[in-house]
Amino acid sequence: MRKQWTVKAVQVGSITLDRSAMTHFKGKGERIVVPIWSAAATDGEHKVVVDTGIRDIDFYKISEPGAGQTPDQICAAAIKKAVGWNPDEVDIVINTHLHCDHSGGNAAFKNAEFYVQKTEWEEAFNPIVPEAPFYDKLCYDKHAVNFFQWHFLEGDTEILPGLRVITTPGHTRGHQSAMFDTTKGVVCVSGDICNVAENVNGNLEPNIIIQVTKTYESFKRIRQFADFILPGHEPGIEDGSEDFIPVIDA
Repeated sequence: MRKQWTVKAVQVGSITLDRSAMTHFKGKGERIVVPIWSAAATDGEHKVVVDTGIRDIDFYKISEPGAGQTPDQICAAAIKKAVGWNPDEVDIVINTHLHCDHSGGNAAFKNAEFYVQKTEWEEAFNPIVPEAPFYDKLCYDKHAVNFFQWHFLEGDTEILPGLRVITTPGHTRGHQSAMFDTTKGVVCVSGDICNVAENVNGNLEPNIIIQVTKTYESFKRIRQFADFILPGHEPGIEDGSEDFIPVIDA
């Protein structure tokens, strides 16, 4: 019998912005508050965290002025509140990408193995001009994570039975999404290739795209494999929920 996972949404901050920033101009002028999502997942044996929120809210506000974070939304505290895990109990951290709102809590997980695409790691230390404000080296450099805790992936990879990452470039060149086999179906924790479910279900580009063609290819991959999705900033999901947005076949 194959391993099946339980996945829970964990809010690690918020952003107030114009809806159109995440839906390719649709909804222009509509101000919304979106969460910043992490995910906690377990197969009954392993404890996995996908994305770790913000390290320094003031740093993040330079690129996202509408960003906010309460003390209980700092990733280690939010994970503890949601599922009762102490940071040193977490076995695996998967970074969908290394932007500062998705890797900011990495340093708290001292015993974890970290998984990122090699391309993303290399880009994070030498970003192109439009991306540079979103990378904070203090989230992932040697002071945050011991070099030998990193696993640098080169493509789709099975991490554990029932847990794979697939490459989903577009938002960044080395972006990946985590796929979990659950009793309800395959859940994709998408990171920011899908800010909101409307991106994949409506074929609408998300915020910050550096590879347009790759973005639409990544949407197709998610629709091909996933039944449900937890996008990086979807407001239609509740904190602590195990119920995610259905993926609509094109």
